Amino acid sequence: MERMRAVQLLRVLAMSIIPGLAGLTGCEAPFLGPDGKLTFPENGARGASVLTANGLEFRDRDDIPPRVVHRTVDEPWHAPVGFILPRNGRFVETSRPTVAATTGLAFALRPSDSRVPSWGGEVLVRIDIIAPAAQGTARMGERLVIVVDGSGVDSMILAEQALAQLGAYDRIAVVDATDARVIVPLIPANHRSLAEAALEKRLRNSSRAQRNLSGAMFVARNLVGAGPGSRVLVLSDGKVAPSAPAVAQAQAFGHAGAPVSVVASGPGVDVSVFAALAQGGGLAHASDDADSRAGAVRMAVPAAGMTVFKDVVLTFAGNPAPSHVLETSGGGVRWRVDSGELLLGDVIAGEARTEVVRVTVPPYVPGEKFTFEVTAHAHDVSTGGERSFTAEIPCVYDDDIERIAQSRFGDVIAYASALATLKRLDAAFVGDDVDRAGGIWTIARMHAKSMTLLARDTNDRAIIEQAEVLNALLAVTDR
Repeated sequence: MERMRAVQLLRVLAMSIIPGLAGLTGCEAPFLGPDGKLTFPENGARGASVLTANGLEFRDRDDIPPRVVHRTVDEPWHAPVGFILPRNGRFVETSRPTVAATTGLAFALRPSDSRVPSWGGEVLVRIDIIAPAAQGTARMGERLVIVVDGSGVDSMILAEQALAQLGAYDRIAVVDATDARVIVPLIPANHRSLAEAALEKRLRNSSRAQRNLSGAMFVARNLVGAGPGSRVLVLSDGKVAPSAPAVAQAQAFGHAGAPVSVVASGPGVDVSVFAALAQGGGLAHASDDADSRAGAVRMAVPAAGMTVFKDVVLTFAGNPAPSHVLETSGGGVRWRVDSGELLLGDVIAGEARTEVVRVTVPPYVPGEKFTFEVTAHAHDVSTGGERSFTAEIPCVYDDDIERIAQSRFGDVIAYASALATLKRLDAAFVGDDVDRAGGIWTIARMHAKSMTLLARDTNDRAIIEQAEVLNALLAVTDR
């Protein structure tokens, strides 16, 4: 206990004297290590920044961590060092996708690293799931705004049901009726994991002492406009009847040709109380049965297309040693002795969504190749047969932490940090100790800023759009 207090006191003293020491010595700012020791990097020192529970620390390139060797599959996984960053916090490389595809289904796989630690570690992989729609198999794109006028798990489940109906050309927004606040600005529907995570965070942290449904409907009109191509879904907990101003806002949508639907939950809820909100061909539904409410949501938000693949699974196998999926932003994870699986479920025609997974990298020899062998398995609804197709993500082992840091792909890192900020992929950034490092918000803002600069330098339309999405999302959720 006394040693812990001494280390804490040392940290406080260190933080107060670091600026002065840096100026006096002419060196870079010192880093405080996990053992409480101060490190003073000399000018021109070579290495990388590492995010740990103590904050950002300097790691010299010659200080090679020991290998992490797991002797049983039940042993908890842990990283030998924290999250590796370039020393200046700015990423300069962008990923190139490795594509695994078959007729009607494709996966664009973007790893966070091309160089992996020879002492073992992990890689983040961004997965863009794409199911091109043949003519007549999918509807035109729509703008959907979900207005959450309820609380608890039920609203989250129903919102996820609605988001699962969307396709590549749809756009989504979410508004909280508690205080008429935008939770998710209008973003492409393929970022639905970001939308779900933002909604989950808001519902978990929000009190429901007040309601402003009319204000929320007004905000919704400003987000998506009123007219053909727009759609509103109100999710209510059935506890507060809609006010006359809220009904008037719904009627404005309906008169302009934008359907408004309401799904209310709770025992004994009278659907007639909420029927006035349903406008423009939308539906009103109230029930205390979860399956009934889920069915109503699917009717209120028509699927972008028909189901074309069922039971879709991605298997990650490492070569020359096993690799496992640790965590995912969406879907389920299943461990095998020699591989890890990501369970994605059903895919509809016209669907496009993005997920991020953490995958382990076993230790090996510097300079040798390491490959993620990714195999997709899917049940083809049209033929009744099984499809399997494979792609390989090439990497190389390296024992130079500076080289690893400089080669990391900023677009994947920034996207993952946004998900981590919204309480998905929590463990990707120092795990539960991230709050001790100053919180993930600081890291996410840094990554979003780096992504903005990267977009400016590359003039890549896709990177520019991603930077805009991340910055917009962080702007409305950082409150």
